[in-house]
Amino acid sequence: MVEERTAELTRINKSLQAEITERQRIGEALRESQQRFRATFHQAAVGIAHVAIDGRWLLVNQRLCDILGYTPEELQFLTLQDITHPDDINADLKYFARIIADNIQTYSIEKRYFHKDNSIVWVNLTVSLVREPSGEPIYFISVVEDISERQAALRDRKQWEEQIQASLLEKAVLLKEIYHRVKNNLQVISSLLSLQSAYIKDEYDLVIFKQSQQRIASMALVHEKLYQSQDLARINFGEYIRDLVTDLFTAYEVNEDAIALNINIDDGVFLGLDTAIPCSLIIHELVSNSLKYAFPSGRDGTIYIEIHQNQDRHVTLVVSDDGIGLPPNFSFKNIASLGWQLVDALINQISGNINIQGARGVECQVTFTLI
Repeated sequence: MVEERTAELTRINKSLQAEITERQRIGEALRESQQRFRATFHQAAVGIAHVAIDGRWLLVNQRLCDILGYTPEELQFLTLQDITHPDDINADLKYFARIIADNIQTYSIEKRYFHKDNSIVWVNLTVSLVREPSGEPIYFISVVEDISERQAALRDRKQWEEQIQASLLEKAVLLKEIYHRVKNNLQVISSLLSLQSAYIKDEYDLVIFKQSQQRIASMALVHEKLYQSQDLARINFGEYIRDLVTDLFTAYEVNEDAIALNINIDDGVFLGLDTAIPCSLIIHELVSNSLKYAFPSGRDGTIYIEIHQNQDRHVTLVVSDDGIGLPPNFSFKNIASLGWQLVDALINQISGNINIQGARGVECQVTFTLI
């Protein structure tokens, strides 16, 4: 019996020793875990706090104190509401109510805190809720990231963008005024030429004056379209061509029942001022030539205008008619006509090429690339 009792006591003793050892191991692990938690909590790069349901600060780390300017002891006498900007309190309370009602697990908002020196601190706040096993709320865990520098950068950027927009608006107004004044000045020149032409007796000189007047009117129309355009750097060239040719038909007193106009222009052909004016004058000269020479003695016919642009910004401009065509000895480079010389100079100006066919009617194909 004694031996059995001794063996039982030995077994119980070993079991107790094992339990003590296990409890010591668990206690040591718990202490290590607590040490790691405290190190993580207090040395974190962001502010961390435990906040009571009523908004009192229960536990705060050093980073949060650095962000807010308070010591941990000072924060214990304050609530979350005490340091929150009044305009942000309602948002906080709304999310508090939702997280307590278990409608959301966590939330993040950008808000403003008051620093101890009364300056504004912008933070990104992330909040979650710790509950009892029964579901009863215990406290909030708040993670606070200082985003004041980012907010300041955003404010600076916004101010910079507003300044840029104001500057662009000012330049747009100025550019519109320039277009308007240039158009008015060109119209004045055109009117002066018209008045002066009343004193010209020689028919040849009169024609030159009228052609010059029409060319100036074409340039004035470009500035008028730019003035009316939403994009002050470019005009919708399709719309411009229709107005230009309509003015030419009126100037030459064309019988629209006798000479038809067929325009085929790709949508979205927009040209800047440096390209639009040369192109407008080229079209002016080519259409004028058709109106003057293609349909003698009241002959019926059609004038065709086409403009196409491909994805490589390569533009093809075609002005053609089904009139009597060109004489057999026609040479574009050698002809003495001012109009053809002007066309040649304008094509060189836009770094383009021209191909002229005149066996059956006249077809002038101008190609160039938008820069």
